[in-house]
Amino acid sequence: MQTFKKLLLQSINNLQLLNKLLAEEKEFLQKPDATPEALEVLTARKNESLNRIQQDIDLRKTFLESQGFAADLEGVEGFLAHLPAEESRSMRRGWNQLVKVLEEVQKTNLMNGRLINRATQHFDVLLNTFQTAQNKVKVYNPAGSSGNLNTLGNLGKA
Repeated sequence: MQTFKKLLLQSINNLQLLNKLLAEEKEFLQKPDATPEALEVLTARKNESLNRIQQDIDLRKTFLESQGFAADLEGVEGFLAHLPAEESRSMRRGWNQLVKVLEEVQKTNLMNGRLINRATQHFDVLLNTFQTAQNKVKVYNPAGSSGNLNTLGNLGKA
């Protein structure tokens, strides 16, 4: 039982850390002066956290299987049901806390995904607007008549 308790506490701590990183990411995504380099650093930290969480899951699965239970939700329920009443209640509180933190992580991650999608859509609109405007720039040529200018091609020759 102490092993399972230790695994639960470790998993809760790692999920809380990931949730904190997701909160930082959310703040970052809302900043107008955010840089891609800073996002890369944050993404690397998130990936490290996700690796730790996967290790937690693997350890919990191994533990459940070593106790003769399936490595799934039914196995957790079976393990908890076979504990003495007081220990079972305590472990269920820990398990419920783990589930609650996981739900918070999923909610924050979904919100961040929406922010990223919205930013991508805005970027696409701006890029499309720029490309459309680029083809409509009127300038005067040496003969004095106006015409369209391919700004990227002509600026590249300048």
